[in-house]
Amino acid sequence: MRIAIFVLASVLFVGGVSLAQNTQVILAEDFEDLQLGPNVDEGVSGDSVWTNIPPNGWVRDDSGVPGAGTASDGVTEWAGWGFANKDWWVQTAGDQDRSLWEQGSGTVMITDPDEWDDAGHPAGEFNAFISTGPIDLSLAVAGTAQLTFDSSWRDYAQQTGTVTVSYDGGAAVEVLLLDSEGITEYVPPENETLTADLDNPAGAQSAVITFAMTHAGNDWWWAVDNIVVTADIRLDLAYNPTPRHRTDELTPKTVLGWTPGQYVGGLSPQHRVLLSDNLDAVKDGSAVVASQDANSFDASALLDYSTTYYWRIDEANRTSDWDEGGIWEFTTEPYSIPVETITATASSSQADTMGPENAINGIGLNELDQHSTEGTDMWLSGMGDATPSIQFEFDKAHKLDTLEVWNSNQLIETFVGLGAKDVTIEYSPDGIDWTALENVPQFAQAPGSPTYTANTLVDFGGVLAQYVKITVNTGWGVLPQFGLSEVRFSYIPTFAREPQPAQGQSSADANPLLSWRAGREAVSHEVYLGTDAQDLALMATAMDNSYAAGGLAYDTTYYWQIIEINDTETPAAYAGEIWSFSTPTHMTVDNFDQYDDDCLRIFFAWADGLGHNGGADIEGCDVPASNGNGGGSIVGNSTAPFAERTIVYAGRQSLPFSYDNAFGPSEASLTLDGQDWTASGLKSLSLNFYGTEGNTGQLYVKINDTKVAYSGDASNISLAEWQAWIIDLSDVGGNLQNVRTLSIGVDGATAAGMLYIDEIGLYP
Repeated sequence: MRIAIFVLASVLFVGGVSLAQNTQVILAEDFEDLQLGPNVDEGVSGDSVWTNIPPNGWVRDDSGVPGAGTASDGVTEWAGWGFANKDWWVQTAGDQDRSLWEQGSGTVMITDPDEWDDAGHPAGEFNAFISTGPIDLSLAVAGTAQLTFDSSWRDYAQQTGTVTVSYDGGAAVEVLLLDSEGITEYVPPENETLTADLDNPAGAQSAVITFAMTHAGNDWWWAVDNIVVTADIRLDLAYNPTPRHRTDELTPKTVLGWTPGQYVGGLSPQHRVLLSDNLDAVKDGSAVVASQDANSFDASALLDYSTTYYWRIDEANRTSDWDEGGIWEFTTEPYSIPVETITATASSSQADTMGPENAINGIGLNELDQHSTEGTDMWLSGMGDATPSIQFEFDKAHKLDTLEVWNSNQLIETFVGLGAKDVTIEYSPDGIDWTALENVPQFAQAPGSPTYTANTLVDFGGVLAQYVKITVNTGWGVLPQFGLSEVRFSYIPTFAREPQPAQGQSSADANPLLSWRAGREAVSHEVYLGTDAQDLALMATAMDNSYAAGGLAYDTTYYWQIIEINDTETPAAYAGEIWSFSTPTHMTVDNFDQYDDDCLRIFFAWADGLGHNGGADIEGCDVPASNGNGGGSIVGNSTAPFAERTIVYAGRQSLPFSYDNAFGPSEASLTLDGQDWTASGLKSLSLNFYGTEGNTGQLYVKINDTKVAYSGDASNISLAEWQAWIIDLSDVGGNLQNVRTLSIGVDGATAAGMLYIDEIGLYP
């Protein structure tokens, strides 16, 4: 993430007491963690170029886009806010000056009604909205929250862009407006970094920020990247909660954690933990569950499923009483979850349009789980099938919890009665051995109303089954026909799920931390891994739901599986799905995209002859001491942006390297943390350079103290084009298992010129 975090200490005086505070980043989003998929309607193909799935917790609203969610939604990629590789977006849109936006890079957030209009859709204005998840403000000083983001906005006609903020679910307040009303001429998009004061009120616990493109049509676009929200945070109170504020689907086996306030420590106990599902009990201080010195608390014994909890940490910063912290909240996962993969067959059906698949496909259900009265939204047995049955097959054997039943709900139910009444339910782990479920309730009759919700719940009690068969013995009417509108099975999740890296995605490096959501009853976890899905090796038996994989190769697809173990249960093992992930094609040494114009300037990392700033303070930054080497090199541009943003091989920036050996040897050096350049099959070092006409000298790199001269024509450094230099590491001496410095330089007594370097990496 290319976000610089500034910490600016100050003092706030409240009631005569001085409270230290600092400015902290409370939201940083550059969208680089999103998993992009293939193109849908756009003509330029790509495998990982676009998605409309926002960051976790964000809410995307395309209900105001004509045709959204249907086959006639215009160009699908742009039917509302989406996320795309910027370079692919520029290419597929025919550029039209989209490439003039320089701050945005990699994955960016886009709404583009101009491109959306290139395919058929209903008439009407284009209105698209997207909102962040709740941003924790529990420790923020009132009136200090501020939003900053990089923006590309092209004006046209009526299109309007707004940013609004809502506090604690309250009314939205506009904080920024981009208004194109009346504009009919092309105005080039500017590279803007926009800032808005959010004016957070006293006592506000959370904020939601919404970006809206409204009143648009065949207009232009709005693209956004590098969203940052900062606020002054009180340092005397606990902060940085784990789990994060408003986390959902949390396991009840949870340990609460936090970073203590800066001034707690002299007294014992240092922290007071309050936890309850009653918000008022946390507010009034009656929900104390512990007073302790440790800054973590195991809450497992106090948590239940499907419950929202509130908690706060009070700090002992004075000789009496407590400094009350902000209130955080989280919601635990449900005890059981719906079975998603089901097929249905039946002994008979009244018609092809009333087959058994209607009982599991959700057809006829609305967002409130109310079922329609349309007969073709239900299963109905054939006339004359005296004891019809419907059978359900799951993807694998699950530990079943409950079955919700929506009975037959046609308009004629109350006087004809097509719904099932008395039934027999059988289950089987394999489709061969069947067991009758005991204590099956009578299926309640449906009202024949479009507001009908499930009114029968069957308790399976945790039986293991891959097959369930319902046989109808009697119905609610006199006709020898019986039906069901919908059924929903839920199961206790005993298998490992939610893998990280996600299924089919790439890992961040060649030695990833594999993690998963543990099966409900698991005591330990067997981790299997390999390059052949049919031949996995047991790597470890982990006690936690994670495993640090080591020794993996770059540019390789791996398969893995988790078997959940609990010898006291039956069965004692649950073998999960076989997942896959791919390792990166290479290891990045430096791609120069992380540097900024504040505390992470490129010449703070790369030492040169100038030794920028000599350790002088930059407000809010911990600037390194002078890193000059006394030679004739200068890294970076003389004014911001200090990294190069026009002559770039890949990404958004490159390294400018000026050299003049008349002032001494010209070299730029990067200090590393003892990297192993032989691990995971790495065999070559690659860098890309771009010359300038008139450059002279012999280019070289130095790995630790081993110098390697450029193997191509020395005059290539004067060519104004990107060239790749690949170095076979087997030809390089020295300790490549402990690389601490990488230097780039130019030899020659009178050598001088200007080079650009980009994308330094290691390859297998």
